[in-house]
This record gives sequence, C-alpha cells and structure tokens, in this order.
Amino acid sequence: MNAIQRSLLISIVPLLTPLTAFAEPDKQAELNSPVPGTKGNAASWRASQVIGLNVKNAGDETIGEVQDLVLDMKSAEILAVVISSGGFLGMADTLSSVPVSVLRYDANTKSFKTKLTKEQLGMAPKFKTGAWPDYNDSTNTEALRSYRDSMESNGTAPDNTAQNRKPNNKDVMVPTDQSNSDGDIQITKNIRAEIVASDLSFNAKNIKIITKDEKVVLKGVVESAAEHESILKIARNHANSAKISDDLEVVTK
Repeated sequence: MNAIQRSLLISIVPLLTPLTAFAEPDKQAELNSPVPGTKGNAASWRASQVIGLNVKNAGDETIGEVQDLVLDMKSAEILAVVISSGGFLGMADTLSSVPVSVLRYDANTKSFKTKLTKEQLGMAPKFKTGAWPDYNDSTNTEALRSYRDSMESNGTAPDNTAQNRKPNNKDVMVPTDQSNSDGDIQITKNIRAEIVASDLSFNAKNIKIITKDEKVVLKGVVESAAEHESILKIARNHANSAKISDDLEVVTK
C-alpha cells in the first residue's frame, strides 16, 4: 500500500462516522469512550484522533504508536490498527497489525491499553515501514482475520469470545486450529474471497472459516436461511461437501 492509498484510506474513515463525532478541535470529550467494537459506551472516532496515540500494555509499558488503519471497503470492516511495535519487540522499523477489539482507550493516560502480551504481539502480522503489504491480495487480509480470530478465541479480545472458545469436545475446531499447509490455507482463502465478493450481510462476511486436512468448519451468525444456504453453496465450490462442518447459526429476529 503506497502513501496515496493510505491517505485515501484514512480520508474515508470520517465519512463512515456520525456527524455528532465532529466536535470542535479543542473538545476531546469523545476520547473518554472506548474504541468502536469494544464493550462499554462505544463512540465514533475520526481516524485523525486515533493515529498518533500511544499503545500501552497491561504493565503500562509503551509498546508503540498507532500509525494507520486498514479498511475492507467490501465488508465495511476495520481489519486492523497498525502500530509501530518494532522497538518494543526488538525489531527495528517494524509495524504490527492488531484488531480494534484488543484496544481500549484509557482517559487517564490518554493512550490505548491492550491485554496483548509480548508473545501475542509477536505473533501479529508484521511488515517493514517501507514495504506495506498488498491488501488487495486476500492472503494478506486473511492473515489479519486469522490473527484477530486467534486473539478472540483465547479471550484477549471481547468479541465473540464465548463462541470461539475451545469446547469440551476435542474434535471440534476453533480458529486457532487453522492449518498452515498451502492447500488448507488456499481453501480458506478461496471461500473467504467469494463470500466477501458476494451480496451478503456484514455478519455473513465475517464468519469463521477453519480448514485442517481439507476439512472445513464454518462458524458464526448469518441473517437468514437463504444466506445460510448461500454460504454453504460457496463452501461446496471450494471443498468436498462431505468434509464441510456447518456450525452456522441463523439470527432470530
């Protein structure tokens, strides 16, 4: 992603937030609310308010500074908050991509706080400041989603924790069970790409897709029986129907 693309990406964020977020420059009361997507009294933020803030860990150590945001315009999703974590991790000139859901604003320190350990941050997708990934390549966006899902599954992030936590049945897969084999990654990538490109709901585009030994598990919430069937059809386009486990739930309205 070049500088022009990043600038365009940042300029789009204000268009996605309510007009009430645009207070006078010297009024920063909205910074007392959490980042959207976390628990609490969520508030809309402008990208300019987020970029440049420090990020601290549970021990109040500064682990980096917010450098940028990564948006998926197809699914209307903030895929990651990019922070300059290199110094904290001992890797110069390195940026890490973490999910919004692991950050919470601390009004006392005027910074973001995270429960991520150094080891967990070390597992986040990384790149050099002068070599941004191509986020038009679904392999890169899938890496961001996989990391987000792994943080949710161990309770680091609040979103869907209960749904993603490892059940008592050891044969049931969760996001951290995704295989690293080229074939399994490609299956997950292909299913995700077709779902994101389709005319489905936000929830449907953010279901969990886990592939191991060519066995695919679909987990999450969809908004209708028709949407449910559409996702199963997409999965069958890329995997053996006999190896697809359907753990999707239809929202009851």
